[in-house]
Amino acid sequence: MYPSANGRPSAPPQVLASAVTLQALHGLSDFETVQELRCDLRWKAACGLGLHDMAFDPSLLAYFRRCLARSVRPDRVFEAVREVVKATGVLKSKHRRALDSTVLDDAVATQDTVTQLVAPIRAVPGAGQVAAVQCTAHNYTDPGKPRIAWNDEQAPR
Repeated sequence: MYPSANGRPSAPPQVLASAVTLQALHGLSDFETVQELRCDLRWKAACGLGLHDMAFDPSLLAYFRRCLARSVRPDRVFEAVREVVKATGVLKSKHRRALDSTVLDDAVATQDTVTQLVAPIRAVPGAGQVAAVQCTAHNYTDPGKPRIAWNDEQAPR
């Protein structure tokens, strides 16, 4: 992100912001995002990199999100994406998409155990129906985070 004493080359913040935005749109892990940035010319072009430019270590994405979250304007990437979408009209005839600052959060630091367990179940076709037989507290086809009443002792968990 910025020059450091350990000898790593710097990565411009605009490249990291573009990579984080593409990562959120494609639902990729940090490692997968950097692989796309290394191998896919479309990703390189979208992030403003040249053909021979190198990508960065995947851990830099988590560091970047953490720095943004702690900054004075943690939603600045969201605001910039919203302005570009508004100015270009790129989503006018498309399906409605929700854009929020979730892409800036470090998923490992903020997701709870339930969310981490439910996400892979949703990803496998038919797994939700199989899990629902034994686990009746959550509908695995519902998008988003499971609704859990942590302060209610009688609520299913």
